[in-house]
Amino acid sequence: MGKFTKKVVAAATICSMVFTMTGMIMKSSAKTVSAVSASSKLVWSDEFNGSSLNTSKWGYETGTGSWGWGNNEQQYYTDRRDNLYVSDGVLHIKAKRENYGGMNYTSARINTSGKFTFTYGYVEARMALPASSGIWPAFWMLGANIGSVGWPACGEIDIMEAINAEYKTYSTCHWNANGHAEYGKSTGNFDITQYHTYALAWDSNNIRMFVDGGQIYEMYIGNNSGDTDEFHRPFYLLLNVAVGGNWPGFSIDEGALPQEMKVDYVRVYQDNPSFSSASSDNVDSGNTNQNQNNNNNNNNNNNGGANSGNVQTPASGMGMESAGNNAATAYVNDSSWTDIHYSVNNGGQQNVRMTQNGTKATYTIQGLNAGDTVKYWFTYCNTSGYVQDTQSYTYTHQAGGASSSGSQSGGGNNAGSSSTNTASGDVYIYQDINYGGRSASLGLGSYNLASLQAKGFYNDDLSSIKAPWGYKVTLYADDNFSGASRVITADTSWIGNDWNDRVSSIRVERAQYKIVNRNSGLCLDVSSGSADNGANIQQWTDNGTNAQKWEVHFNASDSTYVLVNVGSRKAMDMDAWSKDNGGNAIQWDNNNTDNQRWFITEVDNGYSFLINKNSNKALDAADWATWDGGNVHQWDYQAQANQQWKFIQVN
Repeated sequence: MGKFTKKVVAAATICSMVFTMTGMIMKSSAKTVSAVSASSKLVWSDEFNGSSLNTSKWGYETGTGSWGWGNNEQQYYTDRRDNLYVSDGVLHIKAKRENYGGMNYTSARINTSGKFTFTYGYVEARMALPASSGIWPAFWMLGANIGSVGWPACGEIDIMEAINAEYKTYSTCHWNANGHAEYGKSTGNFDITQYHTYALAWDSNNIRMFVDGGQIYEMYIGNNSGDTDEFHRPFYLLLNVAVGGNWPGFSIDEGALPQEMKVDYVRVYQDNPSFSSASSDNVDSGNTNQNQNNNNNNNNNNNGGANSGNVQTPASGMGMESAGNNAATAYVNDSSWTDIHYSVNNGGQQNVRMTQNGTKATYTIQGLNAGDTVKYWFTYCNTSGYVQDTQSYTYTHQAGGASSSGSQSGGGNNAGSSSTNTASGDVYIYQDINYGGRSASLGLGSYNLASLQAKGFYNDDLSSIKAPWGYKVTLYADDNFSGASRVITADTSWIGNDWNDRVSSIRVERAQYKIVNRNSGLCLDVSSGSADNGANIQQWTDNGTNAQKWEVHFNASDSTYVLVNVGSRKAMDMDAWSKDNGGNAIQWDNNNTDNQRWFITEVDNGYSFLINKNSNKALDAADWATWDGGNVHQWDYQAQANQQWKFIQVN
């Protein structure tokens, strides 16, 4: 049963290949999305807690496929325990060097076709990957109609792929747009052989992919943009480890074999459940969030006491206890491994693997004050076997001598200042690394220590920050924007040893950019620095004036950007709502209409192309101009240098 799948070119070359065929609307974004919303329901999972593969959920694909599964792969997929087994709560897929079925290597490939399919949702797997020359692990999805329409018309979503020993992963979508089209992004380097969480957030407008909660990929599919109708139909899941093939190549390190991909779990959540399943047991008893909505309901009925409402006292040998004035430690005594899921004062839910010391698991929550409530529950495996604690509990912090809620102070000299900014917005600060612990939302403006405390965020209590593209966030060591400072312009999961727990005030501003054409090296410029509606947009030598400085304003509804000139405060606009080649770029009052909205997609070396939402055409330096005053207009996207622009921050 051949399935012609997987990429045959590196992700860095994908953009130019795809867009010449399709005019596809894509963009790259620094925005980060939380893992799974509190309203989502776990509709399918496999925790791999048995002693063998659950064949009501998964089916094997065996053999060599058609033309090596469409990629000239070198392995024979089997259904033997030699190549796939479940042990200690983990699925193992093992690639081996052995002569079998006329091939020199064996491995395994499984899928949920005919057993579980779904449209839209949040998909997550926790995996540790192999890394050696010629190895190719993958966690991915195929359109359920592949048998009738073939590939690529069925669509393919590669949540995670890794090749060779690159120590990075790729996320890619494939579809049919008058031929094979694809779009992909890769991560930076990290240790893929350790456990990490790989995830997909998929809805009617966007496909987004994540590693450990950090977004690495985003593709717009709203209104079937770019012939992406494939991505609005049911898909099924696949896991496999290939050996060799056109993408990783045929230099296989046989001395490194066998190699294993280990899968801790696979989970699928949906806000509005819509799936088809042949299994009577979609959700394993070992999932972490199966009863999330029930727990939230229990929490909402709580009034703070450990035994109030329908919240029960934790079972003997588990619970939470004070760890001093500003901390509490959760514990499970009989544990092989334990996750804790908790929120502080009804804030965002945190999900953390507890620290194991012998048969006791612990996790300490910092930054608490007397009267703070922690609502929590455990998912754990004890020394006898799997247990799931589906009941939520409430702990009320009793800290002798603790500072009152919201009044903890450190080095600031103005904690009681009446100048308080309570605005919220797109920037988020977090108490712990990897966006964990206490958090607060910040909008544009300045936040002294009193402002941060009013948001429940204390002095010297910042370890990570989410700063979407288009923002400039300045951190100050002292109150009232004094002392040492550091500028943040992107999501930062760890502020570093030099700035961890050091911030006392913060200023949030719009970042300003000059936008440089790749062909000419000239800047996007408002003619004569005009403030008038209809003023022409042109190219000009970099002169540092406000006429060449631009802000990018993000529209979350469709993931577009409006470019606002710093000098005129007007937006770049396509004159007369033109959809024609040669339609002129001008400035106009910022009304956020579609002819002022742009999809921005990175190409390489920091360059991007800009696609107008109204016309679906690219911003283009007319006539390949390399002279001052060269006009800027729109044209069919052709992946050429005069349509590529670099955003260089100038403030």
